Amino acid sequence: MSAFDRVTETWGDLKYMNLARAKYLRELIVTNDMQDLLELGFYKGKSSAYMAAVLEDLGRGHLTTMDRVSARGHEPEINEVLTTVGLAHRVTPIFAHRSFTWELGRMVEQNPRPQFDFCYLDGGHTWDVTGFAFLLVDMMLKPGGIILLDDLDWSIAGSPQAKTPGGQATYQAYSDDEKAAKGVRMTFEHIADHLGYDVEEVPKFQWGIARKRVPKKGLFRR
Repeated sequence: MSAFDRVTETWGDLKYMNLARAKYLRELIVTNDMQDLLELGFYKGKSSAYMAAVLEDLGRGHLTTMDRVSARGHEPEINEVLTTVGLAHRVTPIFAHRSFTWELGRMVEQNPRPQFDFCYLDGGHTWDVTGFAFLLVDMMLKPGGIILLDDLDWSIAGSPQAKTPGGQATYQAYSDDEKAAKGVRMTFEHIADHLGYDVEEVPKFQWGIARKRVPKKGLFRR
């Protein structure tokens, strides 16, 4: 049994990455020969397990994944999900104290900086978090690399989680205008475009795919 099928058999009912999305993600990774992966927002680690499984079946690569320290309280927790299917060696989970943008900032300061082929951006969702995260990832994304933005049409106003007591506390400082905004889509349509990415939507998954262009050789040669 492949590692990919093992994740489906063991954790198929776990939220949130369903099989159709996982297969699309596998095709994206395999077709583009990606092996240095980054994930922002892992929740319980199902998407992390699927990406790790793709790498395991290919026999190469590693995933760095981030979420807030509160993710340690999930049941199951990411380390259990990965260990159960024998994929912990393919993944480095990072638990951010407050925001993964800070952890990305620490990465940007490293010398040499980490370099990634791919980023699955599935956390924060607000304009400030998603937009800033995109910029920071861009600083570490290889030419030709891909940033996949999840939940293009998410908004605070439309989120069931934002209506819970915890969610109301989190978003109480936001204006009605900002609550109605689609921060992920704003990032996809404005920041990705400004940075010259080639973009494509996958409407059935509410995904936006942004590919970093490869610089033309000799453009500034004297």
